[in-house]
Amino acid sequence: MNNKEYILNKILETETSNDPWKHLVVKDFLPKSLYDGIKEETSVYVNREEMRGTENKGVRAYHVNINKSIGVYPLKNQPQLKEYYDILNDIEIENAIKDKVFLEDYHRRTDSADMWGSFDIMTSGFIYDEVHPDHEAKMITMIHYLADNDEDKKIGTLLYSPKIEGSKQSIKNDIVSRAPYIPNCALFFAPCKKPGYITNHSMMHYSKKTAFRKTIQTFWLRQKSDWTTKAQKGRIKL
Repeated sequence: MNNKEYILNKILETETSNDPWKHLVVKDFLPKSLYDGIKEETSVYVNREEMRGTENKGVRAYHVNINKSIGVYPLKNQPQLKEYYDILNDIEIENAIKDKVFLEDYHRRTDSADMWGSFDIMTSGFIYDEVHPDHEAKMITMIHYLADNDEDKKIGTLLYSPKIEGSKQSIKNDIVSRAPYIPNCALFFAPCKKPGYITNHSMMHYSKKTAFRKTIQTFWLRQKSDWTTKAQKGRIKL
């Protein structure tokens, strides 16, 4: 079984959850050798000068791995990341994810026009601005946790009620459930603003056990977009 077949099988064999809204959590998402290779290739960003001394200071930083429509793709010395995004860009993989997370009679079924993804780092003390559903310009959202063994499982993505607008919910007090921050676990959902199905989520890193919360965030986009021109507000671009 090659890496694409392994990943496709993991998606197909994992049951969708509707608690508290429709999403998919795939454990052991990648073959171990590919996962280990990606962790190795992204470790350079954790060790960058900009990250020194940021522990316990609530810092968020990111490096753009892909913005397909403008030619941003992993470098030649990142063969594991290149294979990772080659597989995620495969239409069979995309359609399998849609089958799992799209709402029938709501999400418009077309092929994605672009993909954007980044390696994302948070240090303890970081709290996201608000509970939010993600913009529906994102056809699919994926958050892949690059945790090490024995890290704090509670700092995965936080999920909230789909029946109340995110702006009316407390990041700290209204958590319904959470995706676990464990090695090689991936969360998928299709951003949705439909009342009763709103994909409300957020994130915060409050753990003293885990120094760096490391993820790869990937978005299948409905339109070609250049998201590289401006640095994200309040974050360090690596």
